[in-house]
Amino acid sequence: MGTKELIFERVIKKEEEGTYFPVEFQVPEHVEELELSYAYTRFEQREYDNGETVKTEVNIVDLGVCAAGNRYIGSSGSDRTHIVISPYGSSQGFAPSEIEPGTWSVIAGAYKSKEGGCRVEYRVVFHLKQRKLYRGDTHIHTIGSDGNLSLEELALTARKEELDYVVITDHNNYAQNHQLPHMEGLTMIPGCEWTHYMGHAGILGAKRPFDNPFCVNSRQEMERKFAEAREQGAIVVLNHPFCPSCGWRWGMEETEYNLVEVWNGATPAAVNRKCLDWWDGKLKEGMRIPVIGGSDFHRLEYGRMPASPCTCLYSWSRTEKDLMEAMAAGHGFVVYGPEGPMASGHAGGKIFGDVISPEEEVHFHFWKLRTGDEIRLISDKGEEVFEVGSCVTEFRCSHKMQGLKYLRAEIKRRGIPAGEMPALLTNPFYIKGEEA
Repeated sequence: MGTKELIFERVIKKEEEGTYFPVEFQVPEHVEELELSYAYTRFEQREYDNGETVKTEVNIVDLGVCAAGNRYIGSSGSDRTHIVISPYGSSQGFAPSEIEPGTWSVIAGAYKSKEGGCRVEYRVVFHLKQRKLYRGDTHIHTIGSDGNLSLEELALTARKEELDYVVITDHNNYAQNHQLPHMEGLTMIPGCEWTHYMGHAGILGAKRPFDNPFCVNSRQEMERKFAEAREQGAIVVLNHPFCPSCGWRWGMEETEYNLVEVWNGATPAAVNRKCLDWWDGKLKEGMRIPVIGGSDFHRLEYGRMPASPCTCLYSWSRTEKDLMEAMAAGHGFVVYGPEGPMASGHAGGKIFGDVISPEEEVHFHFWKLRTGDEIRLISDKGEEVFEVGSCVTEFRCSHKMQGLKYLRAEIKRRGIPAGEMPALLTNPFYIKGEEA
């Protein structure tokens, strides 16, 4: 993680004693964590001729912090001279907070200042965001609907699987979104699964996606319900759309959505394969449809765990905002489980899900491979296949984009529970100029 540092001073005059005032500083963009420390001469020491030493407190400066827009973060008096502020958890006395760019301020509390003033030096270290790979599950149920784990039990299970995020999607219920526990290392994202006789849809990223009941009795009411959810910041995912019992019967082409759940852990592999083939056909037509996978986890039982499959996202941070943006942009891939193979792809600073120039060359990196794995680079022009040899665990290759509409990757692996599905599938690179 890269850093930037800012040092500034403020002299507190004797006549300012007993007051509070802001000391402003600028926070740049793309900061994930902020460290703030300050120093001043709090004590003066005097030695007398008789050998006695007297230490006198001459200055006391309290600390508080406001974010951009004068949003109060917290304070710690004068007991601490170093604090950390981040969206995952801040020092005691300070609220967890995303580090938004703009004018922040230290609240200087001049409790005591000596004659001649007190010079205070402030030091701020900005820990900058860097795009990383985060593993998680986009489709999970709890005792808030028909699951058998509480939110706390689910969080513990997710961390044991070394997941970085989970999206809670109880059926037609979002009360649990206001009770999400804090678990170190895990981002719990609010959501719900809008469940109807005509199909299911994930409403992800909004605590309260709609005010009125979930019930609708017509396409027009469904469309209004989804529009309301989007106004609340949610993204809409068509879940297991080809499932024979609860597939999407409103019509894929006639529905406005953000993502398709191309791989559902509770749906037979042949049905998931049908969705994957449908998606690839739409890519050949020039459409751009980001995809994710979700376990549709309900209860701990043989062969059923969260993140089976697992959606891996390249995100600027583990915050809900950055993860949801990465998901909506297709910045990632789906793999049969968090222990499965991994992939990255880049072209001129762009990654999976991005639109690139036809002159670009895409560079792929695959790791956690096994002997016999098949790596497939898939485009509208066909496939290029590489077989992983004995003892090979990593593989790199490149492919030119000239003449293609899209390019994506899959890994085939024998002996895994994915059935007809690949072990891994990525979102595509798209060619600039092709119609979406």
